[in-house]
Amino acid sequence: MKAWFLLFLMFFVPLAQSKPIKINTDLVIQQYNAEFPVAHLVWFPSEYGVLPEEIKIAKKLAKQGVSVVIPDMFASYFLPSIASSLNKVPLQDVVNLINQLKNKTPNIPLFVLTSNLSSANVIKALVSIQSSAVSNIGLILLNPNLYVKTPKVGEKAIYWQATSLLNMPVYILQAELSPWKWQLGKLKYLLQKSGSSVFVQLKEQVRDRYYFRPDALEVEKENTINLASDVIVAMQRLLPYLAENRMARKVTKPLLENKTAEKVDLGIANYTGEQNLPIKLEDMQGIMHNLQDYMGKVVLLNFWASWCPPCVHEIPSMVRLKKHFKEQKFEILAVNLAENKAKVTKFLETNGVNFPILLDANGLAVKDWKVFAYPSTYLIDKDGKIRFAVFGGYDWDSATSKNKINRLLSEKVNN
Repeated sequence: MKAWFLLFLMFFVPLAQSKPIKINTDLVIQQYNAEFPVAHLVWFPSEYGVLPEEIKIAKKLAKQGVSVVIPDMFASYFLPSIASSLNKVPLQDVVNLINQLKNKTPNIPLFVLTSNLSSANVIKALVSIQSSAVSNIGLILLNPNLYVKTPKVGEKAIYWQATSLLNMPVYILQAELSPWKWQLGKLKYLLQKSGSSVFVQLKEQVRDRYYFRPDALEVEKENTINLASDVIVAMQRLLPYLAENRMARKVTKPLLENKTAEKVDLGIANYTGEQNLPIKLEDMQGIMHNLQDYMGKVVLLNFWASWCPPCVHEIPSMVRLKKHFKEQKFEILAVNLAENKAKVTKFLETNGVNFPILLDANGLAVKDWKVFAYPSTYLIDKDGKIRFAVFGGYDWDSATSKNKINRLLSEKVNN
């Protein structure tokens, strides 16, 4: 891989920088310098902070001709490694670091890599940099989360404004086993609105954060070993698009403001989204279930996957909930997210359930119901109206959940 990559870049890089870049900054940074760098990468860590796995990947990249700079934005400002700390990082520092790296070696391609919630900060900074035309810079997004806030179930996702203002070559590395996978079309559309060239690589059979999960599956460990190679492939794909001078679409509102996103209540909440959403799926026995056929019953509709720990954790309480209301007009429908039947069958052999498991092989129901987090659950009344919703794992043994279901069961059918 290294020899091929170096040969490929020789046609685009007039002169390799033989000395490490000296960075003038008060930020806490870590540098991993290639002996003869043919590309530079600045890696802005996510809300989880600088991780040991990222350091290992940076060292691998340095051996393959890519010098890597990792700024520790949290340590620089004595902040804890949590999501809310991202809102306290001065985005002008992100701008200054990228500009410094770009200006010190203008003939060497510069790639910016970031992931998860940090993606929004970096894109805002890049849009600010593109207030004038720039070239020779590309963006790599690893499982990006560009929502202003996590949408409540049934709500439309609102993306940061900068997403549709950026005009840059962009490569997205997205885990397949993730709710964000189903929003890739929307994200790609928004990024392309101002001219960005966008490419997507779907990482099959892995979850978000796969390269630093403590419960990593074997396939996730294998993909972690290959992540440095995936980053180089992303660079190769973007490289032919770096020569063009690009400018972001202009806006009147300042983009470097970094306000705290609204905190989402994880409890059962009143549902205010779209109604009359369809569910028409087969269960494990091939029997078709149409949500309209459940009129007259209270329905708990749950979206889940076997690779989602919170989903698995809440299933036993759902089983007990079904038993608690077994003599009443109550049903649970659990929609599995795009897993093959054999995998679901294997899971159910050790995690028995007493309610239908519906198979959403193509993710159509997930899109229709605007599911942005797993698990997500809806409580539907006897008239088929969605009344309550919750995203994230929930304790269905709780008095709150039973009281809400009892309330719906006590209501008369209006239709």
